[in-house]
Amino acid sequence: MKVLIAGCGFVGERVADLLHAAGHEVIGLTHSPESAARLATVKPWRTESCDISNSADVIALAAKLIAGSIDTVIHCASSSRGGAEMYQAVYVDGMRHLTQAFPAAFPLYTSSTSVYPQQNGEIVDETSFADPDRDTGRLLREAENIALDAKGTVARLAGIYGPGRSFVLKNLLEGKAAIEGNNGQGRILNQIHADDAASAVVHLVTQRLSGIYNIVDDAQVTQRQCVERLCSIFGVKVPGTREPDPNRKRGWSHKRVSNTKLHATGWAPLYASYFDALRDDPDLASSILDLVQTSGETPPSRQPNILLIGLMGSGKTTVGRIVAQMIGFQIVDTDHLIADTVGKSIPDIFATEGEAAFRQHESAALRSLLGKRGCVIATGGGIVTQPRNLAILRHLGYIVWLDADPERLARRTAMNTNRPLLNGEENPKAKLERLLNERKPLYKSLADLRIKTAELTPQETAYGVMESARVFFARRQKIESVT
Repeated sequence: MKVLIAGCGFVGERVADLLHAAGHEVIGLTHSPESAARLATVKPWRTESCDISNSADVIALAAKLIAGSIDTVIHCASSSRGGAEMYQAVYVDGMRHLTQAFPAAFPLYTSSTSVYPQQNGEIVDETSFADPDRDTGRLLREAENIALDAKGTVARLAGIYGPGRSFVLKNLLEGKAAIEGNNGQGRILNQIHADDAASAVVHLVTQRLSGIYNIVDDAQVTQRQCVERLCSIFGVKVPGTREPDPNRKRGWSHKRVSNTKLHATGWAPLYASYFDALRDDPDLASSILDLVQTSGETPPSRQPNILLIGLMGSGKTTVGRIVAQMIGFQIVDTDHLIADTVGKSIPDIFATEGEAAFRQHESAALRSLLGKRGCVIATGGGIVTQPRNLAILRHLGYIVWLDADPERLARRTAMNTNRPLLNGEENPKAKLERLLNERKPLYKSLADLRIKTAELTPQETAYGVMESARVFFARRQKIESVT
């Protein structure tokens, strides 16, 4: 199948990747030559630039591609948050131009569940009333009708989220969230992970399923249900309530969107709910935390935990146990957590699955600690090497780097066979020196405190960790009480 995808953004790029991986010939369209050139350097599928709102541009593209050779046209282009004028140009005019220029192709238009204006919490399906009172909503429906008149498909997507994009969580962490309407419960949130949105679009076009389909996950919840659970996980206050914004571009609605029709075709989401994605998507939580931490708009949240980082043999577990006993915290060792979860020892994981798989297990173990409070967390020496872990480490609490010289570390680890990165090494000290050189900038950038342990007993180190953490959290509490 030869597929033309107009719009290679958050969903369109994923659709293109999936179709190409399945063996289809993909041509991705972007609005500007610059974005087409950028994609061409990183994607194995062909890219072209075309302004689909311009009829002449689309006609020229059809001649270049030989219109009759295109089997499927997918409209995934975005209005770039514009108003009714952009909706008309990109959605209505763009869809019309594509169906006219490629009349033999099967068309799919990605619309939005915002076309359902219901406000009483009812279940809506593809047969429900969909006649929005906003110009933007009416224009979406007009674009839908163009696809349907061409015997194509309309994919009504719920609120899309994924790595780097989750307005619910980002607004909550930045202190901008509010629970809107519905007697303080807020509207029902209908969401879909970008990966699942893409897989549904691919499913619909490869199966040639015409008509209207809602693309939404299996677990719609109210705003209050969602944010209260998120507040528990991320340790922030539940936001207040407010009346719905009457100027919302697509209006305020309160309905539960059904995906029963799509399920009946054999499709199922990878992430049945938003909270499944928070747990299982390796980049979702960390990417949003990173956005908040680096935005500079609000002080990033820190949970009341103490984290110990540093190379193997630096004493993290030993010191961690002492600190935990001193202050009545729970001790958590990420290596032990991994072994318990996977059912294998760390050396066995390295031997049977490899280091890359171990790092995935390590990241999953770290994500599982979101929501934990009152813990001393002793981390694996290489946990800092995975970029997705850094924002979560910062969020989880106060970070202390236990720093020891490689010669001392080599002596401490000499008789320990539970160090797979050193097993079989003729010169462990040289290996530790290399690891330290690689990881030192990461330890330094993360640490709130660096303790050189060479001349300290574990008890002395633990006391330094405890006292510095006490001062840190006391100061932070004072700042937060003022703000």
